Amino acid sequence: MAQLRWFVEVAEGRTVTAAAAALHVSQPALSRGLARLEHELGAPLFDRIGRGLRLNSNGQALLDAARRALNALDTAAHTIGAAADPTTGTVRLAFLQTIGTEFVPALLSGFRTRYPKVEFVLRQGGTVRNERQLFDGNVDVVLAAGPMDRTDIEWRPLVDEPLVLVVPAGHRLARRKRVGLAEVEDEPFVGFSHSFGLRAITDRLCQQAGFTPRIAFEGEDPTMLRGLVGARCGVSLLAPAPGPVPGIVELPVNEPRCHRTIGIAWYPDHYTPAVVRTFREYVLTESRPPVSWARFTL
Repeated sequence: MAQLRWFVEVAEGRTVTAAAAALHVSQPALSRGLARLEHELGAPLFDRIGRGLRLNSNGQALLDAARRALNALDTAAHTIGAAADPTTGTVRLAFLQTIGTEFVPALLSGFRTRYPKVEFVLRQGGTVRNERQLFDGNVDVVLAAGPMDRTDIEWRPLVDEPLVLVVPAGHRLARRKRVGLAEVEDEPFVGFSHSFGLRAITDRLCQQAGFTPRIAFEGEDPTMLRGLVGARCGVSLLAPAPGPVPGIVELPVNEPRCHRTIGIAWYPDHYTPAVVRTFREYVLTESRPPVSWARFTL
């Protein structure tokens, strides 16, 4: 690529002497470089007029392409250089829908206060979708319940999130301070589809309580699921809402202990920019459970 830069310097009107000085190379080296470039292309790029050079039609055609190529290379070099800076750049983050209300915003706010030049590309989805995004290289890190199924994905625990039994206001258990999961074994459940990790956790916890949940509806939006509980379509096992929700009551479950561990996951075989490593270390050291979870801690 040095020969292209030399060519552009001369083609844009500098003499060989002036171009050599600007490029910090000797005049003979510059002349030999231009001659090698012409030999590789199989055509002259300049008309030799006395001791001077004037761009010909071949050179004009190359000049446009050379400018575009060098501009692209310079842009790429800048991007690569920026990737080595741990305080600037972009972090591509995917996270579970159910932790996007409090936990994720608190992390991002704290990190952006410390590193204001960092930008985020955010994606939200279920466990299967987020894992695929990570494996395909579309995101750098995922905040997910775990451990994850793929053994080639690194996952580290952060916080334990309580899971609560959501019942309609006026339900026979609504005034209780805590319940056992087996107390709703005969009731229909509304819950997440199988592409969400919380569905597998719900099935497992119900099995521990001695029953298989009867699923009346599968969805992907926790707000909608709470609405269906409020409409008396069933009960649900969900992460806590940030605050009271009209029409429903959220109850701690003491048997079995209902919770899931939220962690951070990344794919070790993928290249990791310095800023992503900075964010990862911040999350590992600064993650805290939201205050709203405390009321459900048994």
